Amino acid sequence: MASRPLVERVPGLLLTGAIITSLPVLWFFAIPILDTSEARPHVQHGVTLYLHVIGGLSVIVAGGGALYIGWTRRAFKRHRWFGYTYLVLGSMMAFSALALSIEAPHEPRSLYVATGTLAAVWLAVAAMALRAARNRRFLVHRDWMIRSYVLTWTFVGCRIATNISLFPALAAEGVTAAIWVNWIVPFVLCEIALQWKAGSRTAPQRP
Repeated sequence: MASRPLVERVPGLLLTGAIITSLPVLWFFAIPILDTSEARPHVQHGVTLYLHVIGGLSVIVAGGGALYIGWTRRAFKRHRWFGYTYLVLGSMMAFSALALSIEAPHEPRSLYVATGTLAAVWLAVAAMALRAARNRRFLVHRDWMIRSYVLTWTFVGCRIATNISLFPALAAEGVTAAIWVNWIVPFVLCEIALQWKAGSRTAPQRP
């Protein structure tokens, strides 16, 4: 049997990569919070944090599944349900992140500006994806969903940034800087990839 072209393997590879890179966050950060072994610092906002963690981990799988089905057209009848699951759990993740950002329970409090902005952008991008799907603009919907999933995946990098000093010269504010970098840079790279063909010489000119 002939092997499939690499381009046909890309969706599965991306989904697998997203899930694998999420496993360290699940093991080292999420499970200790969910099993309450590290609940003491989060007593006052424990429920909100649980909703955020559960939503964040769930949408990595649901969003990856929706993109994989949409890309490969396999089991396409399940695509809508994966998509709605992604939007519902992702909204839970984003709104709980906004609630934590408003409460700002830990230092440095500037980090909550970065995470709150990320949550707001996620909600806006997800809303654009939903609007495009409801208007049957499926190619536009696909691009917005890719943007949304990239923002979802940055949950992994942002969680690591709150526990590992990536900018030690900035002291406590290095956490805030790392969170900004960890979600803005992937988002910009994603946009460049999506718009790359539009800037080529052969791309049709817009009226």
